[in-house]
Amino acid sequence: MSQSNQFPQHGRLKLRPSDQARQRQRELKLGMYRESMEALLGGAPPQQVLSLTGSVLAANPDVGTCWNRRRRALLTLGGDWLQDELSFVGGCLGVNPKSYGAWHHRAWLLGRSAAPPAGREDRALCERLLGADPRNFHAWEHRRALVAQDDPEAELAFAGSLLSRDFSNFSAWHHRLRLLRPGPGGRGEPLSPDRMRQELELVQNAVFTDPTDQSAWVYLRCILSRATPPPRIICVYVNREDATLAVVFSRPVVVSPDRPDLRATLDGSALEGAWRSGEGRPRPSHTWLLDLPRPADATPTQRPRLQLGVTWVPDSAHHEVTLPPDEDEAWWQEPIVARELFWPEVGVADAQVLQEEVSTCRQLLELEPRSRGCLLTLALLLSVLDPPGHAQEARRHLRSLQEADPLRLGFVADVASRLEAALGVLGLGAGPGPLWLRLPNKGLTSLPLLERMVLVTHLDLSGNLLRTLPPNLGALRRLQELDLSRNQLSDLGGFPPLPRLERLSLHGNPIGHAPTLAPLASCPRLAHLGLAETPLSSAPDGPAHLQKLLPLVDIAWS
Repeated sequence: MSQSNQFPQHGRLKLRPSDQARQRQRELKLGMYRESMEALLGGAPPQQVLSLTGSVLAANPDVGTCWNRRRRALLTLGGDWLQDELSFVGGCLGVNPKSYGAWHHRAWLLGRSAAPPAGREDRALCERLLGADPRNFHAWEHRRALVAQDDPEAELAFAGSLLSRDFSNFSAWHHRLRLLRPGPGGRGEPLSPDRMRQELELVQNAVFTDPTDQSAWVYLRCILSRATPPPRIICVYVNREDATLAVVFSRPVVVSPDRPDLRATLDGSALEGAWRSGEGRPRPSHTWLLDLPRPADATPTQRPRLQLGVTWVPDSAHHEVTLPPDEDEAWWQEPIVARELFWPEVGVADAQVLQEEVSTCRQLLELEPRSRGCLLTLALLLSVLDPPGHAQEARRHLRSLQEADPLRLGFVADVASRLEAALGVLGLGAGPGPLWLRLPNKGLTSLPLLERMVLVTHLDLSGNLLRTLPPNLGALRRLQELDLSRNQLSDLGGFPPLPRLERLSLHGNPIGHAPTLAPLASCPRLAHLGLAETPLSSAPDGPAHLQKLLPLVDIAWS
């Protein structure tokens, strides 16, 4: 016997079948499988179906056709087959613990009985399978279905026992969250104060045991959060000169004729017309626009007073804006809540709870200064409690996080960008005159919260790291001047038609082709475009080509 056909196992020599023997075994199994499937599909009687499917599924529980045929046969035969069938499925799960078909069949069996007799046995089965593989999500989901109406405290104790053995058991954390916070993703109603403190104590034990493991940190951020708030109207802006009504939402929504959830009135009468996206494309958008009827030319004293109303049907919210005869624009804007800018899902209203978690994180950080979960959580908590007051500390922790987690530099940079954007929004005024927002040299890799910048007239984003423009840039209906110089933009693919934009600076961006600036032709008031130190300025036909695209724009090449 050749050396390749033998190998030792536990001190004993185990013989491996030759290649020819294994080939004969495979052919034999394949032949039996084909014969069984031909008989099944040929209309075998129910009793024979059970026999045939039993032989196939015992070897391969992933044949969905066999499970379907088996269910039909069981219903046709009738009788008391539940317990035997549960035992059969248990054997199939021994072959493949993650068989979708086997788990679906077991759930179907339990659903056939008003009082399933195997609840205790199934919990034991799940516990045994989870002992072998804690990440078997089929077993977790099955167990959750079993205990949906049982005493949750017993199941919490089960999850706690698993965590006491291994705090890195992410599935056990998730199971616990789903029990405490039922709903999509385990983010339903906030926890009671007593339960919250119990969970925070459990998390504290976990993170001080292993500060580098991310499971407990993710769980902590989840129990401090609530479900993502539904979209709502946060700003209504009307401009008489543009004859446009703009409605800005907290989250992207879809508005279409077959989904008339957004309604507008003018002086009490319904406004007809089709809403269009502020992004210029028919997809979910923060901003939706509606054309207003254009009256005949009149002097300011002759212009009518306009009363506009907007209703968002899903939450019955109604907002009104009055445009006096001597004004060209008017708006309503929701008051800004600082904590919603940086961590909008945070659901804990008790600031003392958040402050205690800040103290815990700071203590741990002294022991483990490179704990990624601690650095991120602390930056979030500080930005929720007092963004301006804790800005420097939050920035420091995010810089440390970038050093500690080089594989997620982009994610951390986007988190830092949100912090800077939030700080800028909190510093905005709301007066009728020019409104400046200055965010130069902030290291921005993205530009979030544009929906909160609707009233900005001058926006300075120079010296950042922007590679693309955000799709909801169209929310800036009042924007007159935009400075994007010294970023990393190579094209303006997401540039919307900004109705009041007059000056745009693109100095020092790697723009090398004139056609990439074609979207600027949709900005009717654009009068000045800065393109110094761009590859386009030195291209042989770049200036001439661009001048044809934008004939009325003064282009600065130096």
